Amino acid sequence: MDRLISAVAIGIVLSVVNCEDATTVPPKVIHWNETGICRKCVCKDAKVNCYDESLDKFFSKEEWTNLKEFKPTIVDLSENPITNVTVLAELPVKVLNLSRCSIESIENASFKDLQQMEVLDLSHNKLTTDKLSPHAFEGRYSPEEYEPLASMRTLNLAYNDLHSLNQDLFEHLPELTELNLNGNPLTTIDYATLIAISSLPMMKVLKMRSCGLTEIPEKFLHTPKFLEHLDISDNKLTSVPQELEETKNLKYLNLNQNPIVKLDMSSEDYPGFPRLRKLQELHMCNMKKLTSIGAGALAGLENLKKLHLSFNPKLSFIDPKALARPDDIGETYDWPLIKELYLQSNNLSEVDSRLVSRWDLLDKVDVSNNPLLCDCSTQWMVDILVPVVESKAVNGSELMVCKEPIEMKGYTMKHLHEIHRTMRCVDKYGNRPEKDGAMLLGTLIGVLLAVPIMFTLLLLWRRGLCAWMGLRGPQDVSRAFYKRAPAEDNYI
Repeated sequence: MDRLISAVAIGIVLSVVNCEDATTVPPKVIHWNETGICRKCVCKDAKVNCYDESLDKFFSKEEWTNLKEFKPTIVDLSENPITNVTVLAELPVKVLNLSRCSIESIENASFKDLQQMEVLDLSHNKLTTDKLSPHAFEGRYSPEEYEPLASMRTLNLAYNDLHSLNQDLFEHLPELTELNLNGNPLTTIDYATLIAISSLPMMKVLKMRSCGLTEIPEKFLHTPKFLEHLDISDNKLTSVPQELEETKNLKYLNLNQNPIVKLDMSSEDYPGFPRLRKLQELHMCNMKKLTSIGAGALAGLENLKKLHLSFNPKLSFIDPKALARPDDIGETYDWPLIKELYLQSNNLSEVDSRLVSRWDLLDKVDVSNNPLLCDCSTQWMVDILVPVVESKAVNGSELMVCKEPIEMKGYTMKHLHEIHRTMRCVDKYGNRPEKDGAMLLGTLIGVLLAVPIMFTLLLLWRRGLCAWMGLRGPQDVSRAFYKRAPAEDNYI
């Protein structure tokens, strides 16, 4: 009996416990795809895609925290009318795209917990010199330890409203290797900007296109010893910056769309290139004022592989030794082993065979759309260059068209090669034999026609048959000189 009572009591206790467990509601776990961010954006394959979602406010730190389980590596918030960037949570983000928003300010240490971030794109915003503070890029900090954004490699600040840079702007980005400042109205590189860029010893890529620069100051490129890629195109540089000599490791240089008039090693105003031993690719295109490139102007580029000199409407002369590097005595020359040569759409009447040491070793070549003079001086282009061009691209020489002399106008060099045409030499004084011949022939025909006409008129005149034209024959002329004396006159 006692056992029965005990068993019943235990059953009652267990049932009570089970009832309590049944009424207890476990806390709800919020899944990452149910958060506010992933309801407004697409969260897939470790990427948060919020592109052009009409977001006018930056997500809060709590909202970012809810993405920890998702572990995003790419976050795209571009094309949203966001004006202020606030602090993000600790996430394994490597690429953060905040381009083409309306960002005017960035809170201090907004990215401090993105310790794996490598790329930050802030281009096409409204950041100004006053609003862009070095504190925006602060890393974690404690009295015992300071952590910069050590993983940051690429910072894009292109097309903002930066007239200058805070000299300490990059103090928290010690490993930055690529900086894009394109399209900012810098106009001049002031002392603060110089200090800021000089504080990036690991920088390899610097882009300063369309910044209104009139010069590159001394010591500007002295500190970035590892600089390999420099874009200073579409500025107001009137000569090749001699400060480039400081870039000992430069491999790529873009000078497109600068108002450089010429390259002349004997000119102080328009000097050629300083010695850039490692430069492999040079762009000088769309230069409306460039007229000529003199001897030795490119001689300092001894390892040049790709040369882009195209779409320069006034470029009419490139010296045969523009790339030639003389020895100490000046008796022999060395040329860089060019692999790609682009000379299309200039104002060149010819390309000298001595410009490149080995045309047959070119991988790509384009000399199309130039007003070519087709005479004995360009015979080599028909015989040698056309086959080289055709071997790289079928019909690649179709646009190598003769403009002079007149009898060759409109012919393609490809056609002249196919018919094995040997071209004559144009008179070195500029005389035009083909025009002289036509003139001589016209004169001869005129003489041959004039002789019988004059002879006919002479016969008619002698026979007195030209009176109707107002001309008198020889009889009338003789009568004009003879007049009978009056009968009443007396002569002694």
